[in-house]
Amino acid sequence: MYQTGVYFGRFCPPHRGHLYQIIEASTKCELLIVVISDNRTQTEKICRDAGLPTITYQLRKQWIGQQVQDMSHIQVRVLDETDIPEYPDGWAQWASRMREVVPERIDAFFVGDTEYEATLRDYFPESAVEMFDPARSRYPISATEIRRDILNNWHYILGPARPFFAKKVLIAGTESCGKTTLTKCLAKLYNTSWSEEVGRYYADQYLGGDETIYTDEDFSRMAHLQAEQDYQALRTANKVCFFDTDAVVTDYYSELYMGHRNKLVEAYISPDRYDVLLYLAPDVKWVDDGMRLNGSQERREALDQRLLDMYREFGFADKIVIIRGDYNERLTQAIALVDGMLNLNTK
Repeated sequence: MYQTGVYFGRFCPPHRGHLYQIIEASTKCELLIVVISDNRTQTEKICRDAGLPTITYQLRKQWIGQQVQDMSHIQVRVLDETDIPEYPDGWAQWASRMREVVPERIDAFFVGDTEYEATLRDYFPESAVEMFDPARSRYPISATEIRRDILNNWHYILGPARPFFAKKVLIAGTESCGKTTLTKCLAKLYNTSWSEEVGRYYADQYLGGDETIYTDEDFSRMAHLQAEQDYQALRTANKVCFFDTDAVVTDYYSELYMGHRNKLVEAYISPDRYDVLLYLAPDVKWVDDGMRLNGSQERREALDQRLLDMYREFGFADKIVIIRGDYNERLTQAIALVDGMLNLNTK
């Protein structure tokens, strides 16, 4: 058994083939060091070319670290290649940087690409080089292939990384528009997770059911609790996750109840967190569930316009899809839109 082994790669993104090699290598070492190589400029380009946000080295370290956090003999480190010539050039600089990142004597490198073998032997003559499944027989996938088609390669992506790639659908609107029901229906149809509106139960859980005693602190807590609930839902998402309202709605209710907006709430507002906003128009029957305030159609339309204006003000304009019609029509429109996002074949 080797004392210290190294398994390196870009891991953009990390997938089950990587994990297989990590686990296999870890059975041959007292200590396995997984080294994430990152050239920031190159990473930004390959992600941009794939239509993805930048998969930073911090994210990749977090994802791999979560995957092996209960395996104490595996460590994850980062090698910054930003100032090193891009592969296949720059081997001398890369080797020097590797010795800085891994000051321990490297007894073995574990690699899955035959093109690295000879050069590693030249720059690290004291180290063994072990090839592992270069044909990718067990997991026939590469990070490049995953970036080209995220959703059809979903099962290869490591669990901790999946929230980054999941499609995120925000569902919003004013009172009695069917948000909660539509959110649950879509999540169940797509066999995935969803996040409920915290504001629906906040007063009952924290104010003894009395909505007349809200404070600014209550609304800031609502925004925080909503963000935490959204995060937990996203962790178990299956390609898509549905969110029943967000901090814009919380800020809207702060204005409605308190007479002003809440800066702490607004800190949680970010259109970049969502791929699309399904905005439900108030054209279905108003239902009094004991928690609602505004039943007249005139008042509903005025509040609807106010909330819609707030979404546009906070930068959601290019993400808004307005959903109208009866409940069946709303469901049909939403399914068609989500199917399109997921590139589903509906024939």
